[in-house]
Amino acid sequence: MPASDPKQALFEVGVRALMRQDLATAIAAFERLSRLTPSNRVKLELARAYFLDRRYGEARRLFQLVLADPSVPWAVRENIKRFLDKIDEAMGSVKFSLALVSDSNPTNVTSNREIDIAGVTVILEPSKHDRTVYGVEYGVKATKSFTDDASAVGYATVDFRDLEQSELDKWTADAGVMFAPRGYRKWQAKLGAEASTLGGNLLYRLPYVSATYFPDPANLFRLSTEARLGYLDVQGFDYLDAHTQSVSINVLRNLSTRGQLSGKLRVDNAITDEKAYRYGALAGELTLAQPLSRHWHVQLSGGARTKRYRDTDPIFLERRRDLTTTVSATFVNRNWSWEGLSPEIGLSYERNQSNVAYFEYDKVQLILRLAN
Repeated sequence: MPASDPKQALFEVGVRALMRQDLATAIAAFERLSRLTPSNRVKLELARAYFLDRRYGEARRLFQLVLADPSVPWAVRENIKRFLDKIDEAMGSVKFSLALVSDSNPTNVTSNREIDIAGVTVILEPSKHDRTVYGVEYGVKATKSFTDDASAVGYATVDFRDLEQSELDKWTADAGVMFAPRGYRKWQAKLGAEASTLGGNLLYRLPYVSATYFPDPANLFRLSTEARLGYLDVQGFDYLDAHTQSVSINVLRNLSTRGQLSGKLRVDNAITDEKAYRYGALAGELTLAQPLSRHWHVQLSGGARTKRYRDTDPIFLERRRDLTTTVSATFVNRNWSWEGLSPEIGLSYERNQSNVAYFEYDKVQLILRLAN
């Protein structure tokens, strides 16, 4: 539309109103414009305005209408799917996943056979778990809104990994309530708890509270920052119980209409009663997403996490320092589904380097998943 076109002028009024969170003006402008032109861009801007105004049913209808157009660029389609996921979350949903998994080192056991403990060299016997195992992983993620405007939403995520040996079976759960008051569009708070078991025995409990800040709600996924406080209760190892603090930053950028780059930076701190087990950590990850064909796209990820303890370990007589690196490739098909589940194929490699040989390990995981 040329600059002198009245439709372009109306579009600019709507965009400026959306950027300053004047939703009534933005919706009025885009609704009027949608009656004048079938443009997908107008539909998307109106859908974003409805989303921010928590008119989720109307937003979903428009997002799905644009998504049904095969000419829409891949990167735009991916952003639409993110909005649809958020709408599902706000309106309430239940999503399932089912996967076949293989893990070359399920207990992260070291491959080193000689380690030093208190200055004495110890020969480790090979672990019965030091081999590739196979199994099935089940997952469910559910949300339920407690208010009409989704200002309070309950959430629960439960995963169960059923491996060949029952002592390696693992449950992981995360549940709580999200708070997003209507007058605070840039903020979201959570009050929840995580827990995990291994072989039927409780591993840990982690109650937490967090706050997430979105500096530009109209571009919700472009940048966000989360601060979290928690208390880690490690079953049977009281000296590892810790007050935890973390800050993470998430960014997303379109490289073109056919590619996206996302990144995450996280800082962790854990305070235990014994100084030797206190630590600080810094982690970063980059993911490049790119379409391969009409039906498949690939996500290539690489990350690193450095972890430094505050004092000398009383057993190994070293002040422990770890560096964990990961690389992965995940192939996703969102255009084919069975019972609402779409296929994913993931391959990852993880390596932990440490100045304490006992904590060094590496592993390869392969996952064939069907997921909502």
